[in-house]
Amino acid sequence: MPKRPLIVTLALVGALLLPAAAANAGSGSRNVYVNPFPAEKFWAGRIDMGVDYGVSRRQPVLAMGKARILGSTAHSGWPGGRYLYYQLENGNHAGEIVYVAESLRDLKPAGAEVMAGERIAVAIPGGTGIETGYAELDGQTRAAPCYKEGRKTNSGREFARLLLHIGAEVGDDPGPGSSHPVGPRC
Repeated sequence: MPKRPLIVTLALVGALLLPAAAANAGSGSRNVYVNPFPAEKFWAGRIDMGVDYGVSRRQPVLAMGKARILGSTAHSGWPGGRYLYYQLENGNHAGEIVYVAESLRDLKPAGAEVMAGERIAVAIPGGTGIETGYAELDGQTRAAPCYKEGRKTNSGREFARLLLHIGAEVGDDPGPGSSHPVGPRC
């Protein structure tokens, strides 16, 4: 059998695979994020500074995209003491910073590189559940300067829209608007 058909076949296979690979590469592409809170494992709570979730048994918390862990501590001022924040490195939210806090264990350390869908912590049942949302480069939640306990914030709504876009459920309707942290904080 001549080599040419094999080369053509491999070229065709490569051409068929290339669109899938291209869809998952680059800073403006689609499909680079995964739902970190699947409904069969997490139940959605309210929108406040971010979005709240609960679990009935230990569940892995996943990085929503390729990211670098910027900070990780078991001694924060949050209920449960755990707080982790990471910066997304690809997709149309590259550069944005996400926090996960409260009833967590086994947090990835600061400096770790993670891929979309990789475990960054473990959510544990009880306590206050977990909260996730947008953070600043220093780790402070985006809405912290203006947050009043129990109130929905614009930052929480923006993050809820991102979660909805990648297939997560949220407990409240965030309404229309951007999924980027660009509007008012509260």
